[in-house]
Amino acid sequence: EQLNKLMANLKQTHPHFVRCIIPNEIKTGGVLDSHLVLHQLHCNGVLEGIRICRKGFPNRMIYSEFKQRYSILAPNAIPKGFVDAKKATESILKEIQLSDELYRCGITKVFFKAGVLGQLEDMRDAALSKIIATLQGQIRGYIMRKEYKKMLEQRLALSILQRNVRKYLSLRNWPWWKLYTKVKPLLSIARQEEDMKKLEDEYKALKEAFDKEEKLRKDTEENNAKLVKGTLEIKLDVWFF
Repeated sequence: EQLNKLMANLKQTHPHFVRCIIPNEIKTGGVLDSHLVLHQLHCNGVLEGIRICRKGFPNRMIYSEFKQRYSILAPNAIPKGFVDAKKATESILKEIQLSDELYRCGITKVFFKAGVLGQLEDMRDAALSKIIATLQGQIRGYIMRKEYKKMLEQRLALSILQRNVRKYLSLRNWPWWKLYTKVKPLLSIARQEEDMKKLEDEYKALKEAFDKEEKLRKDTEENNAKLVKGTLEIKLDVWFF
């Protein structure tokens, strides 16, 4: 279990080195010999390493990775389109007002004092939380507006339905309404009969027009036949003559 906790801590952090320290010489839990611990730290060079880390820039990150990870801290500092990763990194650091003493820009990487990346991670987490909260608020607002609109439509439909029911209840015992409900089917039948009569009249008119055209065609054919016969007789008389 202790080993699992140790490995979990190592994965969550960025250690520069690992040193094993004996808390006491009597091999008893819960007992810490401070002089023994300091002596081991001094002999192993841990204290000197800590001092160097504090004065130097132990943490580093390439410009493209820094731009991709921390551009969320200064979204307006980087213009749209292609921007050099180094210039983008410098713009981000300037925008968040990070002290020049806490970082140095190299050729391909940016170097930080110990603990600065942790602060940047906290700032990034805060920015992400703010964006997520804003997005959640917008989504909730959209859902609420949609539900409110649906509620208004349902209320309007209910009011229209109630109004129609009230009017029906007030009219169903009215004598004229009773008469209308009885006469309405008759009106429909009368309208159908009127439409049928119109269709019959149109049919008769079309039939009469067709008969006239047919009679005219027959008369024309008879006259044409007479003319042809007369023409042949004239030609025969002329030939024999």
